Amino acid sequence: MRPDQISSPLSLFALLLLALFAADLVEATSASGTVQFAGDHYKVEGGPRIDVSVVNPVFAPGTNGTLRLILTNDGVVERLIPGVIPSGSEEEAAQEMLAEFGCLQASNLKADLRSDGSIEVLSGPVHLDVLGPGKTAPLEFDLRIGDGAEGPIPLSLDLGYERQIDVSFSGGTASPLYLPSSLSLDLILSVEGNPPALELMGARSALSPGEGGTISIIVGNAGDRAALNCTARLVAAPPFIPMANLSGLGDIPPGGVAVARFDVLVEESAQAQEYSIGCEISHDGGVASLSVPLAVVSPERAHLFGAPFFAILLGAAALAIFWLVRERRNRSLRRRGPLRPRR
Repeated sequence: MRPDQISSPLSLFALLLLALFAADLVEATSASGTVQFAGDHYKVEGGPRIDVSVVNPVFAPGTNGTLRLILTNDGVVERLIPGVIPSGSEEEAAQEMLAEFGCLQASNLKADLRSDGSIEVLSGPVHLDVLGPGKTAPLEFDLRIGDGAEGPIPLSLDLGYERQIDVSFSGGTASPLYLPSSLSLDLILSVEGNPPALELMGARSALSPGEGGTISIIVGNAGDRAALNCTARLVAAPPFIPMANLSGLGDIPPGGVAVARFDVLVEESAQAQEYSIGCEISHDGGVASLSVPLAVVSPERAHLFGAPFFAILLGAAALAIFWLVRERRNRSLRRRGPLRPRR
């Protein structure tokens, strides 16, 4: 056989291979341009839709605080496109259809907060294994607010994650295909005025070994700005066992007071003596830590001290309000300076 007779069948065979390769390539590429697996029974259009909301957007200049964020994933399937399902592949096709809904998840998510020079981000990035559709996840970042910071300040939350773009089944085993994705979300913090000055005005309790009782903590605001959305958290150690360690206080205006109440149990082994527990008051823009003195007394003394409790508490609150008003008035006079007679 002559060489030209041999080359003709070889050329035909090469053209046939190229045609088969081109057909596979077309099948492996979707209309949107993303690579898909060949031979799938279903295609899904949709993906994660991630957004962020700020829990505590107000901070004070010259303070440290914790920024609390909530991430949400509102991803939905926009369209499910069935393909050709050969006879005998119905079960595998059903498994693939369910697995395709994994396209709504954001996996291996990394969140990093970026800010300008007036706010310094002290922590992060934050990592999440997965954020599924319809789910939320809390994020926290420690911040240092500059002394000269003021007004609305924009920040950026940079997100990096992986999303499933396709999945194929073979012999009952899923083979998902992931692609990296990124997203930048804008948020705004507000830096306002001088911070609230929360102080311990007094505490009252009637606690005995082996019994339960109530601790009442009077908190006053000696600052020039209201403390918003205040929550008191009891930080107690044995011999005190809190029944609940949170008490909502609401807003405390300048010169105002609030009372946090906690029910506790006292261990039977507790000695009748003075103790000290902690109380953290969190508010929009910061946290105040207070040290609260407590006395554990014998049951006989507890009954003697417990009778006039409410009268003493009201009297202490009145004294606290008087002290706060006087303190703010003195501070205002000091800022004005001494009065000078007219000439």
